[in-house]
Amino acid sequence: MTKPRFLCDENIDPDLVDAIRQMGPAIDVIRVGDPGAPPLGTKDPDLLIAAEASGRVFVSHDRRSMSGHLANHYAAGRHTAGIILLRRRFSIGQYAREIVNQWATTTADEWVDRTMYLP
Repeated sequence: MTKPRFLCDENIDPDLVDAIRQMGPAIDVIRVGDPGAPPLGTKDPDLLIAAEASGRVFVSHDRRSMSGHLANHYAAGRHTAGIILLRRRFSIGQYAREIVNQWATTTADEWVDRTMYLP
């Protein structure tokens, strides 16, 4: 049973990534710009491809433009390892707890082509 791994967009607060790592030290989570992640400034369509290639659930606040990028991604015959779109209503702690909970209660296979909105 493979656990989901996460790639956070550069617009995600680094404190959220730190909180996820503190709550779940075993969770594999990186942020754009981190070692092993795409560089800062990478465009969303390329981030979707990178997340797919690395088997990472992509986490972003970019709800407005992401739906169009996802439609184009799927129309090109591509897939995702999952998408989590964050609305700006939760605290960092609430988002971290929810992502840690999703990691603890799901497998990577359950995330394929799935999009989740929080909250």
